[in-house]
Parts: sequence; C-alpha cells; structure tokens
Amino acid sequence: MGGGLIGRTVATPGRRASTGPSSGVATPEKWVEEWFAGGASTAAGVWVSEETALHYGPFFAGVNAISTDLAKLPYLVYERLDRGKRRAREHPVYRVLHDEPNPLMPPIALRRTVQAHALTWGTGYLNVVWNNRGDVLELWPLRPDRMTPEIKRTGPGPMTLTWRYVDDVNGIYTRLYADEVLPIGGLGYDGIRGYSVVAMARQSIGLGMALERYGSALFGNGARPGGVLKHPKKLSPEGHRRLQADWDNLHRGLDRAQRVAILEEGLEWESIGMPPEDAQFLETRKLQVNEMARWLRLPPHKIGDLERSTNNNIEHQAMEYVADTLMGWLITWDQMINMRLFVGPDRGRYFAEHLVDALLRADIKTRYEAYNLGRQMGVLNGDDIRERENENPLPGGVGETYWMPLNMGPALAPGQQPDPERACPVHPGCTCQGGRS
Repeated sequence: MGGGLIGRTVATPGRRASTGPSSGVATPEKWVEEWFAGGASTAAGVWVSEETALHYGPFFAGVNAISTDLAKLPYLVYERLDRGKRRAREHPVYRVLHDEPNPLMPPIALRRTVQAHALTWGTGYLNVVWNNRGDVLELWPLRPDRMTPEIKRTGPGPMTLTWRYVDDVNGIYTRLYADEVLPIGGLGYDGIRGYSVVAMARQSIGLGMALERYGSALFGNGARPGGVLKHPKKLSPEGHRRLQADWDNLHRGLDRAQRVAILEEGLEWESIGMPPEDAQFLETRKLQVNEMARWLRLPPHKIGDLERSTNNNIEHQAMEYVADTLMGWLITWDQMINMRLFVGPDRGRYFAEHLVDALLRADIKTRYEAYNLGRQMGVLNGDDIRERENENPLPGGVGETYWMPLNMGPALAPGQQPDPERACPVHPGCTCQGGRS
C-alpha cells in the first residue's frame, strides 16, 4: 500500500517545439502560452482554459450547482446482511467519507472540489493514503492537470495502471500506483479519463465571455446619448480633438449618464438610438445560458433561467435533475469507492452509497400522504416514519408496531387450498375469519 505523494520520483517530462526568433518571455509563441496557462483561443477572440471558463457566470453556476448538490448528500457505508443492510459506522472508510477525509478539509469541501475538477477537466482525482494495517487513513484532492495515466504490460500478466504526478511549482515528481489514486471521471474515450467539458465547449464558453465583454464595453462607453454631433462648419483637427475630449469627459461612463448637454456654436445633436446589433446581443446572452445547461446536462432553472418553469412543474424538474444529472455522478462515485477502498474480505461485504432521499423529498402534504399509505399497507411503522423525518423513535417502543387492515390475510400460493380451521364464517373460501384474525 502507498503512503502519499512523497517517496516515488520520476524524471521531469519534457516537450520540445520549434521557436522562431520572436519567441521569448515578452512575446511567447502559442505553444509557450499553452504550456504555462493551458487552454486555447476561440473564434470569438477569448482565451478559454479550465480556470478562465469559471469566470463565465452560467458555466460557474452549473459547475457549482452539481458539485454542491452532490457534496452535501450524506455518504454512508453499509454492511450487507442476509436481508437488508446496516450502517457500518465502525468501518474506517465510514469515518473518511462521512466525518473527516483529512485533517484540513470537511467531507463537503473535498467532494465538491473533486467533482468540480471532474466537470471542468473531465476527471477529478483523489490520493488515497493507507496505514500499515491496510486501512484507508486519508483522502486528498489532486490537481487534474498534473496527472498522466500510464498503462503498461510488464510481462505475460495483466496490464498495470500507474499515474505520473508532476508538480513543478512544489517540486514533486512521483509515480502513484492504482491503489493510491481514485479517479472520478465523466464521459470519456478510454474508460480512465473523461472528456474535458471546457475543451469540448470552448467555443460556446468563449462566445458567452465575449458577449459579457461586449456588454461591459457597451455600457462603459454607452452612457452616451446615443447619437452624433453636427457642426455647421468644418472643424480643424485640433478643434475636433478638443470637442471629442470635452464630450467624453462630460458624458462618458455610467456615473455621467443622462447629463444635460449644452451645445454651442451651432452644434446640433442627432439621436440614432441603439443599433440593432447592440440590442440583439441581449437575446444571444440568454441563449448562451441554455447552451451551458445543455453542455452540463442541467435543467435551465438550476442556473437561474426560470422562463419555462412554473409552480406546477418545478418539483418535477427537480426530480428530473436528480435522475438525469446527479444520478450518473453519484453512481460513478459509489462504484469507484467500492472498487478501490474496500479490499480483501471487505470487498462485497461492505459498500458505500449516497443517501439521496433528501433531494427527492416532496412537499409535506404529498410526503405525509405517502407515509399514510405505507403505514396502512404494513410497510412502515411509526418509528420508520419518524426516522425519515429526522425524529427520534416514539417512547416506550409504541412506534415499533406494524399495522395493517383487519380484512387482509396472507395470500395463497398457486394451487394451495385454504386451511379449513382458519375458514372465514362470514366469507366462505377466505381465511380472514370474518375479521377476527
């Protein structure tokens, strides 16, 4: 078992590219910029990388919604029983997932960080630290841009997966084995790494960021009366510059908007209004919100677009969000945790699972109607209902009794004849004993 990042070192990876005479620190070529900053330029003229993409409001809102909603769910460890399961609070993985993954982070911070990495870089990584007894001791997030998988076949046996971690800033160059890395990936091409949503949606994000810049410039320069100044005579170059400077000084900027203009020497103002292309960008910005929802597979209301949401359908949209958006990520976490953290005799006996009931809770009236139906069917007792409502059991054990209608009895198996001794005197052929059973 491994013991963290320190200890195994490998050579620093290198990458060569030809540089022209103009390439330098002040004027780097494109490959140099990509080496240091990552990302790429877009057709809209905006540089988009995994870091800069989060400056775009709709994309950040989507990443934050999925990451936070997943991380706030209780993450529990269960032991399988012959029938059912029980919470295994004594298991070391329970403490790491539910209470304290490492000395610096609560569980919600760790999982929100790794899930955000998975949504931007395509894969989030956790470093698993084991103790000498083979128990999970800590979990730490790893930077995805510093991780490189290496699959090798060293002989006639199975292929081996290791991870090369290169951190030039802190001087860490190490190789991590499969049991030391827990990857959380989305849709990908090799089953190990997911596609970077930022890389795939770079043009869409770049367009949205360009629209924001355009809007800022429009309102920064556009606290203008929206027209042209007309002079009856021809101005000299000096007079033209002086007039423009004076006008900008008086009327440019939001804090100088709507000032009264005093015109001299026959100057006339001709209003031209907002050009159509300036007005159209507002509609385009709204469209880009839906575009980000499509890339992240989100219902638009989760990132603030309530145009098609009503009081009647918002609850169903929330359920669709859990089933269509979150569930795939929840299963990914569960399967990777169960595959990597439960080893030896614990494999198959214990398992981790998110508690998603909190996200699927309906309004109180609908919820209590469902409880009542379950109580009448004998599926739930009073303490079961109180546990679902985060309440303590009823005193004296009175909540442990299961109830069911008196006119019901055990169903007969195919071909089985009713017991004459339990025959119902009121309804011949049944076993309810006239409601006395």
